[in-house]
Amino acid sequence: MPAGEARRRMRADGRPPALGEALLAAIARSRSELVTDTVERITGVPVRGFAQWAREHAGEFR
Repeated sequence: MPAGEARRRMRADGRPPALGEALLAAIARSRSELVTDTVERITGVPVRGFAQWAREHAGEFR
């Protein structure tokens, strides 16, 4: 969706203009390629993607 349309919808939903602009700015930033081992070091569990997590927990949502 174009930024102008997203901005219009967020304002129509009652979101503060500053929040809408912050969300649009975050979306416009390029993704980081930075990968760290912080989660694994803290939790002791290897990092997994959302799709894997969703498969592992699907039964909890049925």
